Amino acid sequence: MEKEKELPSVVLTERAAQVFKESCEAEGLTLQDTFLRIGARPGGCSGWKYELESNSPEDVGPNDIQILSQDVSVIVDREALTDILGPIRIDYSDKNLVEQGFVFEQLITGHQCGCGESFTPVRDLKNG
Repeated sequence: MEKEKELPSVVLTERAAQVFKESCEAEGLTLQDTFLRIGARPGGCSGWKYELESNSPEDVGPNDIQILSQDVSVIVDREALTDILGPIRIDYSDKNLVEQGFVFEQLITGHQCGCGESFTPVRDLKNG
């Protein structure tokens, strides 16, 4: 039986987790019933754009995996994590009002646009 390869890591910084927890609290949601979903869709100057949303347990599909980071349940589609996203770190920046929000950082050497909003999928980096 073939051993399953280790999944890429998804790491929330303390600040990103705090902002998500505060958002849940403001909306009257609990961390037990609210997940942070990470994904990607085609677009942006580097090929793909990050997506982030909150989900309930009913939104979790059979291909999703759950990762606990900073006491926040992060949900991500297995194929998106292994083939597109790769290991990532999510922070929250509030440098100024224009550039405030969640910031993604690929944890492998890869291509990412200067603004950090789009990236090259890890499956393409392996071939390049």
